[in-house]
Amino acid sequence: MQLPPLNRISYNASSPELGRNFDNWLDSEPGQALLAAERAMLGEWLRSQAGQRAVALYSGSGRDMLAESPLPWQTSISTEGFGGTRVRARLELLPLAKASVDLLLLHHVMDFSHDPHQVLREATRSIAPGGKVAIIGFHPISLMGLARWFFWRKRPGWSGRFYRPTRLTDWLQVLGFEVDGMASGFYTMPLSDRGRERLGLLEWLGSLLWPRHGNAYLLVARKRAGMAKLLPSRQHKVPRNTVVPVPVARWGQQNKES
Repeated sequence: MQLPPLNRISYNASSPELGRNFDNWLDSEPGQALLAAERAMLGEWLRSQAGQRAVALYSGSGRDMLAESPLPWQTSISTEGFGGTRVRARLELLPLAKASVDLLLLHHVMDFSHDPHQVLREATRSIAPGGKVAIIGFHPISLMGLARWFFWRKRPGWSGRFYRPTRLTDWLQVLGFEVDGMASGFYTMPLSDRGRERLGLLEWLGSLLWPRHGNAYLLVARKRAGMAKLLPSRQHKVPRNTVVPVPVARWGQQNKES
């Protein structure tokens, strides 16, 4: 029996042009407001982290999202054609050793990646056991996610692929991670400063009515560490004497009788 073809969902919807447009959009007033909300979400969590090495991955120019991190060694990586980072490389082939990073941040990398599965696989490969990965992305079930299907589908900042946090959770669990939690923010529309002032009530309502469905979210997961289970120690017991002791006097009496 010939099986019917399966409709494969392509993940190659992104392109370098979309990433470049998104990077330019982040320099606008709504883009700066989005970055401020993301830094507020990320800063409180970063200050409580421990370790030695932290790396940030960007789909565009570096935005210094690890400024609040207390980890002593930090670096940033972006693709070719963007500045603001120390290293430029392909995010599908990261120049990082296996299990060498304690904290790794993906800033909208999944939204504009050409191959999100490979990017996430490379990112998790470089994380040490017990280390953490933090993913910042756009929430598809939010005001921004819903409005882009009706009005602003082709706007630079809204033209990427939005992944639900639950979907990324499934991917991370397959790669050996346990999700610690998720934060969300930026509940208003990404408009100019004047436009957001007019819709200032949305930010307040969103934090109360749909607190986990903000336009941007922060998903944090921890890499599972192998646990060694100690077996109970076997105590070496002294073997019992199998020779039956016979009193010397009785032994001598038996010899005389014989």
